[in-house]
Amino acid sequence: MNVLTSAQMRIAESLCVEREGITYLELMERAGRESAAIIMKHTEPCNVLVLCGKGKNGGDGFVIARYLSQAGYKVKILLVNGQPKAEDAVEMYSQIDKFSVDTDFYIDSIDDIKNSLDFADIYVECIFGTGFTGAPDVRTAKLIYEINTSGKEIYSIDVPACVDCDSASVSGAAVRATYTVAISALKNAHIMKSSASYCGKIEVADIGITADEHIGAGSDIISFIDEKEVKKILPERPADAHKGTFGHVLNICGSRRMQGAAVLAAKGACRTGAGLVTAAFPDAAYNAVSAKLTEPLLLPLPCDKQGFLVADAFEEINEKLQKATAVLAGCGLGVTQGTKQIIGQLLMHSQVPLVLDADGLNIVAESTALLDKSASNIVITPHPGEMSRLCGKSIEEISENSVRTALLFAKEHNVTVVLKGANTVVCAPGCPVYINSTGNSGLSRGGSGDLLAGMIVSLLAQGMSTFSAACCAVFLHGLCADRFAEEHSSRFMLPGDIADNMAKLLKDF
Repeated sequence: MNVLTSAQMRIAESLCVEREGITYLELMERAGRESAAIIMKHTEPCNVLVLCGKGKNGGDGFVIARYLSQAGYKVKILLVNGQPKAEDAVEMYSQIDKFSVDTDFYIDSIDDIKNSLDFADIYVECIFGTGFTGAPDVRTAKLIYEINTSGKEIYSIDVPACVDCDSASVSGAAVRATYTVAISALKNAHIMKSSASYCGKIEVADIGITADEHIGAGSDIISFIDEKEVKKILPERPADAHKGTFGHVLNICGSRRMQGAAVLAAKGACRTGAGLVTAAFPDAAYNAVSAKLTEPLLLPLPCDKQGFLVADAFEEINEKLQKATAVLAGCGLGVTQGTKQIIGQLLMHSQVPLVLDADGLNIVAESTALLDKSASNIVITPHPGEMSRLCGKSIEEISENSVRTALLFAKEHNVTVVLKGANTVVCAPGCPVYINSTGNSGLSRGGSGDLLAGMIVSLLAQGMSTFSAACCAVFLHGLCADRFAEEHSSRFMLPGDIADNMAKLLKDF
């Protein structure tokens, strides 16, 4: 499904009105009706306080109040910022007089509205919606504190009050919802880690704005996938398959001091379903690697005294390259004259999909023209530090706009970019921007990226496109971490735990 900015949502609404010949007032009616239906699904008739702002989000609240009242709920409206100002909201407010709904006004003192706050069993929050930026004023912050600390369920409509819809930032106080009802589509605030915790459980209210309106709402569409969609696009496992059916991965990873990178990358490839995996690594790491890997084919290669691959190793790599269906290079490889030549030769000779991670990226950063000359379909998997070296921007600049950074680099060099972070971004030319919602702080450990790179190359070997393979691997990697953290803890988690627990996860796929 698509994730829209507030501007894209406005355009989508405009297109819906234009094409279907309905009014904005009708869209507000639908939004309130469907939101009320979701609230009623989770609650029995009770006392409800609907907190309304003076804009369109408040208008949704007036409609919700009407439907809840009709359904037997005892409803009171709290006007947080005075009388409604938006034209449609004014109209919806005028209809409240026909129902048994009381209205209270928040002026500047919590004491003035204490009875209304205490009256409610649940709160329905419709103060700002998608239109808020900046930080709340003192009186709003006081109100937010009262409802957040009330111990009562809070239903926020579209976006919790004082969460910035597009930047997903929170400056000061913001409502911490039990449930958030996203109107028509998910927004950035619903999926970004910086704000998702304020949203609680999220449900989308379908108000009849169809997919083509979403797609027409902007050029850089952000996409969100869930378990259902991943199940649809993962490669099937036919009953009459053999090992060749699921591809042959060639991993060129590791060094004497970073043999774990080779191990984790190989485990990621094996556990995600590749038919054959060849782990190529410096022979100085043989004892450590061979003790931990039994399923992959092992290809120990010549190395220097420090345990890094030498340029002559490419002769043997090239032989295996002819049989591979996808290649991963860079995890724990080191940056030396030998490894630089190997990466350069690999980019020149490979005709199959190629994943570049870690030191593979640090080598390419010295000359990104290497990417442009390659015949391979390439996936790069940088963290912000590696992305900084690749594109010449500071880590701060990248963090402020990770989507734009990844998208520009993907288009400039015709590669798929997996920019890792709290919300990993996947970009490829001609594809929507995918922002991942799974994962937790337990992945903030050395080795997590090696495992992810192995998972991506495994799905590539099985025939997936670079974009689809990257999206699915990122989602599954994070989801496995989330499930492990629920059972154990994120603090306890190691990358090897993710690999070892992949069986439980993939049983559902």
